[in-house]
Amino acid sequence: AVAACALVALGVREFRTQPTAAALRARLVANDPRALVLEGNAPAGETAAGSIVWSHDRQEGYLTLRNLPQLRNQQLQLWIFDAERDERYPVDGGVFDATAGEVVIPIRAAVPVRRAALFALTVEPVGGVVVSARERIVWTAKPG
Repeated sequence: AVAACALVALGVREFRTQPTAAALRARLVANDPRALVLEGNAPAGETAAGSIVWSHDRQEGYLTLRNLPQLRNQQLQLWIFDAERDERYPVDGGVFDATAGEVVIPIRAAVPVRRAALFALTVEPVGGVVVSARERIVWTAKPG
């Protein structure tokens, strides 16, 4: 009781938790009618499935993925191919670990994306790479 009174006296009225990536994804879909919402595909021999939401206006997006490959000493890296950039150098959208079950991953585009033409998920060394050799693509999504 004493601690609660002390917090009120200090002006702390409530504690707020950070919204989950899934909640932020839902908020983006609800608040940006121009956001791309795309189902992805796995190439032959791969099992990844999921969708992507991307807002050009907000430069914000989220991947929802499941059935990711089990990796050892490797990570997944998202690439955003911008129609207004050289396709040899897609935009790095972030590096993350493959996990079991369904996961929602915030996209962290390294530079602004003007017009997304393709999203691709590759297997890379831990920490990711600057330019992918694209030897193993496990999932892609392409706007209409």
